[in-house]
Amino acid sequence: MAFDIAIVGGGLSGLALAAELAQAEFSKLRVLVLEQRQSYVRDRTWSYWNTPQSPAHRYSHLERQQWTQWRVRQGACSHLHGTSAIKSEENASTYCTLDSDAFYSEARHAISQSGHVEVRLGKSVRQIVGGDTPSVVTSDGEVILAARVFDARPPLQSGASGLVQQFMGYEIKTDRDVFDSSTVELMHFQPGAAGLHFFYVLPYSPCNALIETTWISSASLKPDFAVELQQFIATLVGSATYEVVYQEKGSLGLSGTTSQSALNVAPLGRGAGTLRASTGYAFLETLAHVEQIAASLGRHIGKDELIHWVPPAFIRSALDEWMDTVFLKVLAHDWSKGSGYFMQLFERVDSDTMVAFLSGRANWRQRLSVARALPTLPFAAQALSTFIGK
Repeated sequence: MAFDIAIVGGGLSGLALAAELAQAEFSKLRVLVLEQRQSYVRDRTWSYWNTPQSPAHRYSHLERQQWTQWRVRQGACSHLHGTSAIKSEENASTYCTLDSDAFYSEARHAISQSGHVEVRLGKSVRQIVGGDTPSVVTSDGEVILAARVFDARPPLQSGASGLVQQFMGYEIKTDRDVFDSSTVELMHFQPGAAGLHFFYVLPYSPCNALIETTWISSASLKPDFAVELQQFIATLVGSATYEVVYQEKGSLGLSGTTSQSALNVAPLGRGAGTLRASTGYAFLETLAHVEQIAASLGRHIGKDELIHWVPPAFIRSALDEWMDTVFLKVLAHDWSKGSGYFMQLFERVDSDTMVAFLSGRANWRQRLSVARALPTLPFAAQALSTFIGK
């Protein structure tokens, strides 16, 4: 049975696109989502910067918490950043977090209200074949035809030498107040010669926080996440007791992270390049891209339908891409100096500029401010090497 649109992968990008297409204006289309998991549970915590320039999104009411202060730390040295007290609330920048189960529930509810979008769970895909009428071959041998296919699966990592961001987190509850719930611990750096290692703390309340250990390194590095977390948590809570109420783990490829497209097959999510390599942020970019696709499709409904429609690609600033490439090359050249570069950035660059850069919305002046805050020699050498393609 043929569909108009098949979406392979029902994570953030796949479900978000399906929820967009569940709107009444797309009721003439038959949409199918294939997802290999058997059920939806909380498995991710998405965080992002909300600034006056950030695109609005339909899931903002699901945010679990927002903070106006954040800190980076290395040993006894720390730098606190945040929204100026003289700014009005509507002009403030906040750090926001959203639990994946809240998103899954909201998106699936929208889909369930539609009669033309279907989600099939427990369906893994063996192959996607492009062409005039592309097909999706499932692991059990079913062949599904569609006019357009979106591949929302994460791209394959580029071998053990490729760079990845690996993480594992515990949400804990303590028997007494131990956390400063006003401030996110954005990066608490640890010594490391094999990669950039830091802890990340989202304090939901004085006795409840998500604590993650994160490594940016080659894919061959296999940290002992559980031991790292247990030791770090012990230093945070002291004599307080705690229970782990949730845990998550993941690995994000930072090199070779775009998927190949074929005729009438388009990548979605990380495969489309929505992941910011230098930060690991992708939530707002993914939602914005999905909305662009739906808006473009909406302009073709009732005209030539899908025959001549080409989904818009995700486009990031070429300058940001280049700066990210240079930064990661400098880090990988000598991991032991990486935390120092970050501490230098947060010491020398104001909060508004840092947030604009980290969220991918920096202007030329702000990008220049970031570049000038870093040591000239290592970054100039890598910038030249990247520019000439070596």
